[in-house]
Amino acid sequence: MPTDSAIQHLYVHVPFCDGKCDYCGFYSVVAHDAARQAYAPLPGRELRAMLDKGTVSQTAAPRTLYIGGGTPGMLADHGLRRLVEGLREAVNLEDVEEWTVELNPATVTPALADTLAILGVNRVSLGAQCFDDDVLRSLGRRHDVKAIVRAMDVLTEAGFQNTGLDLIAGLPGLTTQGWRVSIERALALRVVHLSIYALSLEPDTVLARRVAGGESLPDDEAQLEALSQAETLLAGAGLVRYEISNYARPGWECRHNLACWRGEDYLGLGPAAASRADSRRWTNLADLAGYVGAVTADTAPPRDAETLDASTDATERFVFGLRLYEGVRPDIFAERWPAATSRVGEWHETLTRLGAQGLVEQASHGGWRLTARGRQVADAVMRELV
Repeated sequence: MPTDSAIQHLYVHVPFCDGKCDYCGFYSVVAHDAARQAYAPLPGRELRAMLDKGTVSQTAAPRTLYIGGGTPGMLADHGLRRLVEGLREAVNLEDVEEWTVELNPATVTPALADTLAILGVNRVSLGAQCFDDDVLRSLGRRHDVKAIVRAMDVLTEAGFQNTGLDLIAGLPGLTTQGWRVSIERALALRVVHLSIYALSLEPDTVLARRVAGGESLPDDEAQLEALSQAETLLAGAGLVRYEISNYARPGWECRHNLACWRGEDYLGLGPAAASRADSRRWTNLADLAGYVGAVTADTAPPRDAETLDASTDATERFVFGLRLYEGVRPDIFAERWPAATSRVGEWHETLTRLGAQGLVEQASHGGWRLTARGRQVADAVMRELV
């Protein structure tokens, strides 16, 4: 791996929850407090080992830091302090521009919010999912609507302005009116960012087993209608759809995720965390015990890794940028990634053809972006450019 990979975008995975939501396919485990506290300093130790071995540059100083999960709040305020202390021993966090922590409404307390603010966190993403207690209960969530509102009040009291909510479109049992209410209640909380995800059926989840047993989910048409309804309501409230699944008030877009979508390198710490550096990418295995054992012994955690040829690497980065409303410009992209130069003409031809089909459009700055129709079949559009 190159030794000059000064990665400026850092992700830390906290793999703990107090239970498993029926639809969730992310890696998390239920563990007692001693195990959670023992884990807290390990991401920093993993990073120090990478620095010592030259995996990433000694001068690496992250501009964005994103702590996700799982449920980072399961570490509680003392565990989060230990996590950050471990990271600070490895890198300078004084220049982080955007520091996000994902939280579950049920774990937000005044002590936790105050601790996050003191540590330097300046952005919080709250997993609300919807504003219907019956639906939340049916999904296996451990919070209710009151907890969402209470969590937002606590975060506001602690001084957080950059707050966002996650909502899921197409949930079973949530009516069209219920979905409208969820969006309107989210807006009433004055959040500056909303992520609207379509419900996906992940393998080996409780929801997948429920469906296999005969339960039906909203069909594709219903999902698209829910997403369209969300876009109309959020646009009317002044939020811009800057990425397929993300809306923000101007200036409040998630910088960490923007960097990834724009093709920048990123470093992931913790089990199941993914990284990309130059032409190499790797993902730590979803194995907490294996991770703890390896990092405690100051060795690399078990992971899957691959090295891409320069053209494939550049193509992947280019295609990912099409998720953004700002779109992509083949010629400008090739200036940054010379390996893509030979494909610029081909991409222009493909995008022109897709434009004639109403799937992409050219913005005033010359970039190509997905149309409303194109967003509905985004994966198919992107495959045309690979």
